This record gives sequence, structure tokens and C-alpha cells, in this order.
Amino acid sequence: MIAKISNTRLWSKMVLVLTVTLIYSCKDDDDMMVITPEVETEANITVYDADRLTDDYVLVSPFRGNTSFLINREGNVLQRWSSSESTLMGYLREDGSVVRSVVTGVDNGIIIGGKTGAIEIIDKNNNQIWKWELDTSTEALHHDIALLPNGNILASVWVVKDRAECIANGRDPNTIVEDRLVIDKVIEIEPVGTNQANIVWEWSLWDHLVQDFDSNQLNFGDASNGSLFDINQSTEGINFTHVNGLDYIPSLDQIILNSRVLDEFIIIDHDLTTQQAATNTGGRYNKGGQILYRWGNPESYNSGTSADRQLHDQHDTTFVGDNILSRGTFLVFDNQDDPNFSTIKEVNINVTADGVYPSLPGTGNNPSTPVWSYSSEEITSPRTSGVQRLPSGNSLITSTSGDIIREVNYAGDILWELDTTIEVDGVLEIDSSGFKSRSYPKNFAGVTALGL
Repeated sequence: MIAKISNTRLWSKMVLVLTVTLIYSCKDDDDMMVITPEVETEANITVYDADRLTDDYVLVSPFRGNTSFLINREGNVLQRWSSSESTLMGYLREDGSVVRSVVTGVDNGIIIGGKTGAIEIIDKNNNQIWKWELDTSTEALHHDIALLPNGNILASVWVVKDRAECIANGRDPNTIVEDRLVIDKVIEIEPVGTNQANIVWEWSLWDHLVQDFDSNQLNFGDASNGSLFDINQSTEGINFTHVNGLDYIPSLDQIILNSRVLDEFIIIDHDLTTQQAATNTGGRYNKGGQILYRWGNPESYNSGTSADRQLHDQHDTTFVGDNILSRGTFLVFDNQDDPNFSTIKEVNINVTADGVYPSLPGTGNNPSTPVWSYSSEEITSPRTSGVQRLPSGNSLITSTSGDIIREVNYAGDILWELDTTIEVDGVLEIDSSGFKSRSYPKNFAGVTALGL
């Protein structure tokens, strides 16, 4: 099913008032009617379909801002978490605190878009109770974090590998830029005290390489092995994979890595030790830290052509699981699906209840196309942005470049929208939609902890 909407911001600067308003937007032969009910909303809420929107709260962390906001669907700010740190993204914990990836702004030699360097926790009383930095000339935190049920935090880390290491592992010397590669690893950290952390688990891409360039170097083998990373893919810069998003699947104890450079998302096992994660055995699926599944661009493992590519600089892949369409689906914001618009794609991989994936096809993607998609010029964003499937079955879309957060249903109807370019009472407090927003049900423990 494809829902493609454009030119729907005819109402984007209208203030919703206490009367019933009918707003129409047309494209081709499709008419869309948005009913604004008798509810008073803030001026930056430009679409409000009370009968069909999801009744929840939304956490908004404006891009590189200092404050995160919890708002209701009427646009009222219910809670603020602030510090002196520049925020990339944030998540609400069950105790009412917010965990945020924040930017140190320090130049230690790793200068790549998305570098953060630190993580902080701000409690419900707006106190920074913990901040931990990892920002050196050889390692740096970047982009996303994911909260684990045990209270620990998954984090993305960039690691520098020098020219000699790259060549020894089979990289073509002619494609080594700046005499180094910057590769990805994932760490699980346990916050300690106010500024310390124990690294209790880690996985590194560097332990799972393959190459068919030099038989005299390490990792020589079949570069079409989809369980491994071909070290000679991604030859245009120092950033090998650029993992810009993490998601944790609690029911399967798996981690989703979203690679913008490889144009695919990748699933790995978390139910294993650090030692097993560096090998190809052990863990729940006896594959160690090798790739369990990947989707989006079979060219990255020499098993397809550009015609097979389904993802393009995408962000924020998340696991949907059971929903009204099928089981085992994944949702992703495909930033550059087309020069004129971005696309939300839902992919049905048919993972079993035990977390077992089908075999990778010899060529192409499995499945070859999404089960559902939504495109719009208004959500177009060349970089960042995200999407979340809500319990209602609707999708909450964050468009960083579009300056909007929007809820849509499967039919592509816009049920709610926040426009962050519009002032409220003469003040532009929420001045960006952020890297991605997150919805929280009103009965979520973190909401209850705030007394809402």
C-alpha cells in the first residue's frame, strides 16, 4: 500500500480555534478532509483530528538545542528538561528522567557530522544527575543511544583505524582517505556516579570483515557473504558505515544498526558475551557477532545492482513487530528515496517469534519492496529525521528539514501536525522538530512519574 501526499500545507499557518473547521487539500483525484474539532490548541498545531489522532504525549528535542519538551497533542508544554548541553536526541525513562546524546563541540580529530561525544541524564526536577564523555582522538560517541530494560544504555562509538591496520585487514590502499578509516562499534554502558560508566558489553564491526582484494591479507574470502562487512565497500570517505541510528528489540534481544553510507539496516545479536560478539559462534543464534539480517542495499555485499537498492541515506529504523498488517515488520525514514520527497517505508521481513530471519537471497532484497509506504514533499529531509509506529497503528513522522512532526494513518491521512516555524504567544520556544521525536502513552511509567 502506498500513500503519497503533497501540497497539504494549505492550512499550515492557520490557527485552530474553538469552532469546527473543514480544511480540504486535493492532489489529482484524491480529496483529503481534516476536521478540526472544538478543542483549543496552540498556534503551532496546524492539524488536529481529535477523533483519529493518538492520545499521547510527544517528547521533542530541538536540533542542537538545550531543552527537551514533553507536549500534549494540543501543543501545551507539560515538562521541560534543560542543561547547558547541545542535544542531538533524547528519550524518556521510567523514572521521569530524560537520557540525551549531547554534543561536546570538542575537536579531537574526529570531525564527522553526527559526532556527539557525551551522554547525559536529567532528572524530572531538571537536574543533570549524570554526564559521561567519550571524545578522544581515537574514539568518540556519535548519533544515537537506546535504553535497555536493565537501566543500561546502548551507544554508538566511532573508532579510528590507521592506514597500516586498514591494509592489514584487506583494504585497497588507493581508497584510504586521510590515512585512516573510522569504523563503528556499539557499547553497552552502566552509568556510575555522576560522570563515570562501566562498559559492560561491546560489539565491533572490525571483528566481522571480509575482502576479496588481497589474498595475502587478513579476512580474504567471499565478499558476497552477507554475514560480514566488505571492507572495500564505501570507498568515498573515512566514515565506513555511518551508523546514525540504534534500536533495541527487547523481545528478541537484538540490536538494529542503521547505516546511512551502506544504505541498509543491519540486525545483530545482543544475547551473547563481548567475547562471543567478536567471533562467528555463540549467542542465541550461534552466529556470534555476525550479521543476522540486512535489508536495503544488496550492492553492499555484492549481491545486487543499483536497481535493487531500496534505501537511500535513511534514518531511524525501528522494529514494529505485530501490527495490523503483518508480523516482523521494520519501519524506516528513507531520506532520499526521490529528489523531490522522502518516504516512510515499512518492510515485512517475516522474522519468527524466536527472532530467526529467512536466508538472504542470492541477489536482491528479501522482501523486494516495502509492504507500506508514505511519501510527501513536506516531510522531505536530506539528512536526519525519524519515524515511530504508534500503538494505534498510525505513524509519527519527524522531518528535520521540514520543521514538522506529523501523525499519519495507513491511508495517508494527516491526523495531527506540529509546525515548529510558528510562534506561540509571540515566542518560538520549540524552534525545531529535532533529529527525531518520540511518543509516550499516557500510562507510561515515565509519564506517571511526572505526575501527569
